[in-house]
Amino acid sequence: MIGIELPTLNTNDSSYTLVEWLVPDGNSIEGEEPLAVVETSKASEEIESTGSGILHVLVGGGQECRPGQTIAYLFESAEERDSYRASAATPAATSATPGAELSITNAARELADRHGVSEDELRGLGRTVIRTADVEALVRRAASEPATAGRQLSKRQRTVGAVVTESMRTVPAAAAYAKVDVGQAEELARRLSERTGSFVSLPVLLIKAVARRHAAHPLMFAALTDDGAVRESERAHVGVTMDAGRGLYTPVVHDAAELSGDRIADLLTGFRSKAFRGTFQAAELAGANIMVAPHTTEGMVLATPIVFPGQTCVVSVGAVDDQVLLDAQGTPRTHRFVHLGLVYDHRVVNGRDAMALLKDVKEELEAPAALG
Repeated sequence: MIGIELPTLNTNDSSYTLVEWLVPDGNSIEGEEPLAVVETSKASEEIESTGSGILHVLVGGGQECRPGQTIAYLFESAEERDSYRASAATPAATSATPGAELSITNAARELADRHGVSEDELRGLGRTVIRTADVEALVRRAASEPATAGRQLSKRQRTVGAVVTESMRTVPAAAAYAKVDVGQAEELARRLSERTGSFVSLPVLLIKAVARRHAAHPLMFAALTDDGAVRESERAHVGVTMDAGRGLYTPVVHDAAELSGDRIADLLTGFRSKAFRGTFQAAELAGANIMVAPHTTEGMVLATPIVFPGQTCVVSVGAVDDQVLLDAQGTPRTHRFVHLGLVYDHRVVNGRDAMALLKDVKEELEAPAALG
């Protein structure tokens, strides 16, 4: 019996979607040949057999799987497979069936969102698993058709629009920016990920860094009340903007200063899963007194988010940018930089307050030992 393990296809993903099997369960495999199509957040990949035998599928089409997971076995004979099936306690793999909930791979959902393709249009394809090739076909078809009337915004997007409009109408915002060397922070994140098994990223450390500065900068975590007073918060509850292709969410890391880096990482991983499925509980989205907005798509340098009504500031972070600088001896060294942005309600704090918080967060990230 040979196990077919899923290789690591994209180091940024903790799971992939097994789109479909190219060989039916129970068929004979003669040697190296494509067995299945797996889609990561970046692309579709074919998985080849590692030997010959009778295929026994463990993970059905349309299901999530993780790097290193055994997705099938190859048995030497049909008799050996039958014996395994008779003795194994594991249930047979099941695939998405007609009428089941539509399964859309992350990459396909991202592409559909980018081109404004609705879920109804994807359902109209009549497939239970949607991958990027299906979305690309829809986009090509739409491009060849005459222009139609405007697309109706989703209810969630209209809600986002209302919040943005309220912020722009009521919050006189100003902004400040800082350039941060995150080489040591990335190294800490890598070590924490290896030690704990959690996906510790730069936004995780940023959330912790911001929360740790709550006591020193209470006004940045305060809310302006209707009578012109300021209501300070006792603890740092850090919201984080998150869009997994089904609209913008702002889940909250409560008491973030009290949590370890790997605990915050686990919370964000859970949040991403819920953002993808739209299964947040109301309590998970409530109570933030400051916001962190990652804009870490490759090539993104700066972003200027809104200040959410009821909060005083939002901290944004761009993607990492490599720059070569000369050290004290004149030797060129590569540094890893990001730009931090801080947008703040100018009624509550002034530029001096904003720059003081940015300076402190910058120091936390450039000497990150306390963020683990």
